[in-house]
Amino acid sequence: GRCPVPGCKSEHAYADECDLGHQYMPSDLIAPISVLSGKPPVTRDVVNWYFDLPAFRGLLKEYVALLEERGETRAVVSMTIGEFLAPPTIYVKNEFEDDYQRIKHDMPAHVFRPAEKGKASFELEFDSLEDRDKARAALDGVRARLRTGKALVPFRITGNIEWGVPAPVIEDFKGLTVWCWPESLWAPVSFSKAYLENKGKGIETLNPSRFWSEASWKDYWCSDDATVYQFIGQDNIYFYGVAQTAMWAALPAEHKPKIAAEAQDLRQSQLVANYHLLFLDKKASSSGEVKPPMADELLNYYTAEQLRAHFLSLGLGLKPVSFQPKPLNPNAGKKDADPVLKEGLLLTNVFNRLARSCFYAAQKDTNGFLPTAAPDPEIEETVSKTIIRYEQLMHRQEFHAVMQLVSEFIRQANKYWADAIKEAGEDLRARVSVLCNTFYFLKACAILMHPIVPDGTRKIFEYLNFDIEERDFFSWKHIFDGYEPFFTPEDKEKGGHPLKELPPRTDFFYRHPSQF
Repeated sequence: GRCPVPGCKSEHAYADECDLGHQYMPSDLIAPISVLSGKPPVTRDVVNWYFDLPAFRGLLKEYVALLEERGETRAVVSMTIGEFLAPPTIYVKNEFEDDYQRIKHDMPAHVFRPAEKGKASFELEFDSLEDRDKARAALDGVRARLRTGKALVPFRITGNIEWGVPAPVIEDFKGLTVWCWPESLWAPVSFSKAYLENKGKGIETLNPSRFWSEASWKDYWCSDDATVYQFIGQDNIYFYGVAQTAMWAALPAEHKPKIAAEAQDLRQSQLVANYHLLFLDKKASSSGEVKPPMADELLNYYTAEQLRAHFLSLGLGLKPVSFQPKPLNPNAGKKDADPVLKEGLLLTNVFNRLARSCFYAAQKDTNGFLPTAAPDPEIEETVSKTIIRYEQLMHRQEFHAVMQLVSEFIRQANKYWADAIKEAGEDLRARVSVLCNTFYFLKACAILMHPIVPDGTRKIFEYLNFDIEERDFFSWKHIFDGYEPFFTPEDKEKGGHPLKELPPRTDFFYRHPSQF
């Protein structure tokens, strides 16, 4: 049927959720039709368990205020949660105001707001869903055209589908199954527990001093020094930002059931929500008319690192953005640039050039050794400022700004090399000094880009030839220290660390074969 939420144009609304993520009571659905029979559904009473989500309106208001005060969560999260915290409201078409005036005294207490200039409906605000539903019944009696606004509604826990996950028998109600969404909220906790139990077989270690077998799922979900980040689309904010927040807060209640006893200290997760990624300017869905390209199809034209860098640069935390891959765009001309390759060119051109310059220069000027001398103070200051800014942006999940920052940083490092090595000329001492500075730039570039392009940065680590674990090199522990922590006593005694020889025309970051 049609979504009952004012302003929503969705014609693909289901029982209690439309395809744009709006929630409502099933009885509010406009002109419902069965997709199986094509007939209007028959309404009958059934028994299900619900979570009293409206009771947590005050808590959710405090939570939104906290998110806005901290400024660490994308604005779309607090904005979307806030939309559901409005009082229960009915929007009635202006032409039915006379009918409303005749029956208003028979309706529960409410606030009447006349239609604002240019608006087609006036508003009726109520204290509770029950009052709103009584008023709606009265308005239906005079056949008034109306819609209900966003509001907190009871969150359904169980359903009546036979093939669902069986729900516990509570107060003798049998045969109920768990609805998909509550299960989806606690599933990551279950996954964490199962994964850690599997790793407890001694396969590998959590860190050098602790085994997986000693780790508990509560170390991740309940500890003060741990944060769970959940990456979601904007249409799922209702579930993870509204329903989950209230359910997690409800668990420490004095009379909580034993089944929830373990989870009494669950901490709220950090939501990282994206707006919709459009495909060629249209909303794409596997169940809709416009189908999005699948990963295996995209990998016929792009490397994973090119795609990852491009997606992060789009700024989906700010607004919906269109994905425009040239090979899949029938309107793209042969001479048109491919928008998806903008960030990839930074990797395959500039970053490759920076890394190759360092290794080839070392093979020429220092016999293949990385000098142990410290970089110039002004270079250290430049790199430190970039690292701090990067950390601030990552903390706020501003990935598009991270990509812009690192792009400028890689270009700055490459320009430094080109200008400084030219100025050094054939002066070996000056060339070695420039080499030390540029390798210092390279380490910072590699670590900052490692979460985005792990394959290429891993290859840089390989040719640095340090006898350490890869995770130690890319750890934030020594981010400001250059290479000093990784030099052996023998390296320091010789004044240099032996690098792995880089063959001619070696790439660290690759173009897809189809791009040649």
